[in-house]
Amino acid sequence: MEIREAGPGDVAQIVAIGHETWPATYAFAGADYVAYGLATWWSAEATERAIANTTVLVAAEGDELLGIGNLDLTGDVPIVWRLYVRPAAQGRGVGSALLTALVEAAGGRPVRLAYLAGNEPAARFYARHGFVDSHEQPADKPGWPASIWLERPGSGVLLAAVVEMVAGQEEAGQRYEDAVLALLGRHGGTLERRTRGTDGTTEVHLIRFAHRAGYESFMVDPERLAHREAIGAAAPTTRVIEVADLT
Repeated sequence: MEIREAGPGDVAQIVAIGHETWPATYAFAGADYVAYGLATWWSAEATERAIANTTVLVAAEGDELLGIGNLDLTGDVPIVWRLYVRPAAQGRGVGSALLTALVEAAGGRPVRLAYLAGNEPAARFYARHGFVDSHEQPADKPGWPASIWLERPGSGVLLAAVVEMVAGQEEAGQRYEDAVLALLGRHGGTLERRTRGTDGTTEVHLIRFAHRAGYESFMVDPERLAHREAIGAAAPTTRVIEVADLT
């Protein structure tokens, strides 16, 4: 079994997975809910949009797709919107493999997802994978089940960096920060937010590394050290604080 990113050639099989799994999974929610979901989220057009706008992973065995999951990275917290495995492939660890890959794709950030109230197998599955209850969201229509939102805490290192520019060297310091922040990706780091004081003398960066080793390797990156040496006395001073997300 291979976990890989979905492409345009996978659309038909992804739609088929939805039509195989939804009627059985959500029979308790009623035929109206199932029909709405298939029409809204499992059409070819909706699947193409998901592939274009989110990270869609598939579990494949040769040319056959066994399951599909997608991760939306556009918000403050990544969200898993879909995770489904063909009935014939269930019980083989396909769902666990997909969920693990989706969590890894989040780069150490917290991950959220939801299941429908009444779907006890889903509740047990997500609990086994470290997701805990966050809140309940009422259904869009009367008679439909509520959504139970869960969150898995981030596994990476979250840092707040307070950067003070040298007086009179603000532009040089800002260019230096541009250069070194561009190196984060090679070490599994993500710049989640960069702010600057209105006088230009101070910046605050919120940086997440998927693993602590990534932060350590970033600090000794030869290119980063070369930038530091090149700027000399104009180098900003930085205070780094390890922080945690608050719910």
